[in-house]
Amino acid sequence: MEEFKWRTQIQDSPSGEFKHRIKEVEFGDGYKQVAGDGINPESQTWPFAYMGLKDEVMPIFKFIRRHTAKSFIWTPPFGEKGLYRVKADSISMIPISGGVMKLTATFEQAFSA
Repeated sequence: MEEFKWRTQIQDSPSGEFKHRIKEVEFGDGYKQVAGDGINPESQTWPFAYMGLKDEVMPIFKFIRRHTAKSFIWTPPFGEKGLYRVKADSISMIPISGGVMKLTATFEQAFSA
């Protein structure tokens, strides 16, 4: 399994989104029962942005395009190493100027290879 080894640039202030799937049942006396839904009730998504010269950006672009259906290992900002996939249709490449490119995508937590 490949590992995403490029540094995460934080100038765009990436903020992770943590979603929780829960089952909730409310009873007539005000009692509420809450439990996680499934074995992985929490999932994360992270926006990723990288700006640099075309020669730096292209290897990352190729890696990201290979991993929309295949998991890879990545460590989110201030997080723990885990499995992620690139969210389908989230990849964009923006030419800035003078050979500088900005690549953006969304990484979503995966629970299998």
